[in-house]
Amino acid sequence: MQIHQDLDIHHYSIKGYSKGEIVVLVPLLAELSDETDADGNQAKGLQQETLTSSILLTSLHLDRNWPPQNIDDLREEHVQALAKLKPEVAIIGTGASLKWPERALLKPLIDAGIGYEIMDTAAACRTYNVLSYEGRTVAAALIMI
Repeated sequence: MQIHQDLDIHHYSIKGYSKGEIVVLVPLLAELSDETDADGNQAKGLQQETLTSSILLTSLHLDRNWPPQNIDDLREEHVQALAKLKPEVAIIGTGASLKWPERALLKPLIDAGIGYEIMDTAAACRTYNVLSYEGRTVAAALIMI
């Protein structure tokens, strides 16, 4: 599915998803770029990156190597990595279908007072973008579809 939205060139967002991939728009920071535009100015904007494994995402952070590759691999330390980002809302995408993780695994979020939602990864991608564009501090832990 392709997601259409107003683009924010300073924050990570999700452009689309399909089986086996999530397409993320990655901010191209001028300080980190050697690219220049037609006028010779340092490029700013977004670049598209297709990811094929589970990710941890906020508007300012992308972990391309979040370890669980399916919901059965999810461990408390993976949820702890999500809690360390200190979002007001955490979204856990469980893959192609909704599968509720054991409640004990969610302890780091509960102890930190972080609200959370569990949903399939497609719904999590859409929800992440909506909450992020509303200015909410949201983190998404997305297991690949």
